[in-house]
Amino acid sequence: MKKIISTINRFFAELSGWMLSLIVLLLLINFITRFFGVGVQGLLELTTFVFVAGIYMGLAHCEETDEHIKVEFIIARVPLKGQKILNIVNYVIAVGIGAVLAYTAGVSALEAYTSGESVPGTSPLPVFPVKFVIFLGLTFFFFQAILHLRDFAGKKR
Repeated sequence: MKKIISTINRFFAELSGWMLSLIVLLLLINFITRFFGVGVQGLLELTTFVFVAGIYMGLAHCEETDEHIKVEFIIARVPLKGQKILNIVNYVIAVGIGAVLAYTAGVSALEAYTSGESVPGTSPLPVFPVKFVIFLGLTFFFFQAILHLRDFAGKKR
């Protein structure tokens, strides 16, 4: 199971990197078309969607490789046994928050799909695909947090 989730995390992280290239391309197209006075409707909204999707696609890989932002100055000043306890508490909180966020994102994605929610404008864009990507990213973050909790709690120190 760990290997499957790791493979999916790496795929999502790679896709997230490609999305950054797509963002640059979309912004370049927007700049060029506006320079010539022929702006493309909905291009900035699409760029925002790709940006949000890119962030959430890379979230689980950041958790897997422990490259996310965290504050360690308290844990570093505690004895080793206390550090393990604090780290386990940290992972329990991450699992709990990950579960709540993934569930909420799933409900929101489902509501956006069933209601046909879209961004208003001259060319409305449906919101469901982005909300579904957010749900996927948070779900795999949740799974990765569970794996970290299991691995860390099982370590002998």
